[in-house]
Amino acid sequence: MAKKTSRQAIEKRIKRSLQCLQEGDAEDAIFNIAPIIDVVAKERHKDKKMVGDRIKAFIFDEQYLLYYISTQGKIRLPDGVKIKLVNWETDEPVGGVGGELADFIYHNIRCAQTHDAEIDYDLIDFGRNFGIGRLKFEGDGGELVPGVFIISNATVLALILSVICAPENRGIRLGGDMTLYNKVSFELAKLVGNKKYLMDKLDDLFKENS
Repeated sequence: MAKKTSRQAIEKRIKRSLQCLQEGDAEDAIFNIAPIIDVVAKERHKDKKMVGDRIKAFIFDEQYLLYYISTQGKIRLPDGVKIKLVNWETDEPVGGVGGELADFIYHNIRCAQTHDAEIDYDLIDFGRNFGIGRLKFEGDGGELVPGVFIISNATVLALILSVICAPENRGIRLGGDMTLYNKVSFELAKLVGNKKYLMDKLDDLFKENS
């Protein structure tokens, strides 16, 4: 039976992912947070035996947060909505078995970084400040290449925050503060396992876009 991941290991990876993102290395931030997404997904979706099914279920759980942060609060997804990424010329799903956002992130980020040592840049527009899928912001990067989808720094941040505020991680300890976009500060200790605290802060940050 696989050994249970220690609290210290989870804390270390979260701290390192935040540090990488702060230093401008979003790819390394993903490499550090991806194993902890696995850990949380395993705990949350115990009924699912396959690793991929658990991780995709976790990403689906967190879609609202991913879109809310990635679009500066402009997109609030309804509960249960499925986002499908397709080739607009052929209408075929892109980057995964079903082409849903969770498929796309799982196959082209999590699996690609695990098995190929890098995310799939043939399908991912990486490094913009904001945006997700085909949703982009004027002045934040050039035109999108057909068939390529955005995973922005904000999307990476959302993945990290989804792990920190997951109830499965209530036992971890994080100290200090973090400031988003020079506007809103979080106490990391309060953020642990507390999505309401996170959403209240994000609502303050994005209220002008609501």
